[in-house]
Amino acid sequence: MSGVPFAVRSAPGQRSSAREWPFQSHLELGALPTAVPCARMHARQVVIEWGLAELADTTELLVSELTTNAVRASAGLTSPTVRLRLVSDGRCVVIHVWDGSSQMPVRRDAGPDSECGRGLLLVDTLAEDWGAYRTAGGKVVWGLASSRDHRTDSPDSGPGRANRREDYL
Repeated sequence: MSGVPFAVRSAPGQRSSAREWPFQSHLELGALPTAVPCARMHARQVVIEWGLAELADTTELLVSELTTNAVRASAGLTSPTVRLRLVSDGRCVVIHVWDGSSQMPVRRDAGPDSECGRGLLLVDTLAEDWGAYRTAGGKVVWGLASSRDHRTDSPDSGPGRANRREDYL
C-alpha cells in the first residue's frame, strides 16, 4: 500500500489513471445513525446514474453494512465522521468507507439470538472481495461489487478490470 487513503491502483505500486476509474463519488457524514440511510441512498442513486443498475442492490447493502460498522467504530471519538467513496470502471464498483478508529474489523460468528456480528459475514458473502487498511487518522474498509457476468479468476481479464486486491486499492 502506498499509504494514500482511497488510492486506486492498476498494478501493485502503480496508480490508475482517471480513465480507468472514470466514475467517482465522495460523501462525508457525521457518524450518526442517520448516516447509514443517507450513505445507502446516495450509493444506490450514484450507481444507477453510472448505468450500473444491476449492481445497485449489492452496492446498497455493502454500503449499509460498512457504514454501520464505521458509525459504531466512531463512537466516543472527538470528531466522529465517516467518509464514503465510490469508484467504478463502468463494470464494477469499489466501495471505500473511512472512519477515525484505528481498530481493524474482525469477522465474528454471531449466535442465533445476537443482534450484531453478522455485518462482515454479509460483506464476505456479497462482495467479490473486501478488506481493510490503516490510514493516517483511521482506517478504510472496502468492498468490491461486480455482476456475476464480470467476475473472473483470471489475473489478466482486461484493462481497467480489477482482479487482484492491489488493482483496486
